[in-house]
Amino acid sequence: MSFLDKMKAAGKSIVDSGAKTMLKTDVVFMEREIKNRKQAFGVEIYELMEALETDNTLSVEEKEGSLRMAFDRARKDVALIYVKIDHKFEEMRILEEVQFTGNYEDSIATEHSGMSRGPRRYH
Repeated sequence: MSFLDKMKAAGKSIVDSGAKTMLKTDVVFMEREIKNRKQAFGVEIYELMEALETDNTLSVEEKEGSLRMAFDRARKDVALIYVKIDHKFEEMRILEEVQFTGNYEDSIATEHSGMSRGPRRYH
């Protein structure tokens, strides 16, 4: 391997490390987004329950339905963020594999063959 090839390889390694660091940073921000959404859900439920406690026009089922809708919205929002996090981890896996093998096409083939890791769960 010539000096120029070694320099190219070192440069590529630095770029790949930077990309992986950026992906990890994205995941941290998304995890913070999940925490914020859960906290907002808590505030929303508290205010909703406070209002429902004084509202005598709604049946118990209607009150439960209001709470269920708030929970379903929060759960959907959090699930969407988890999907984004899973994609970031998949991008990191591909980067690691490309760094190790040097072959992008093989990394993509592994991903599409079902041999990639399943979804991760956090917290």
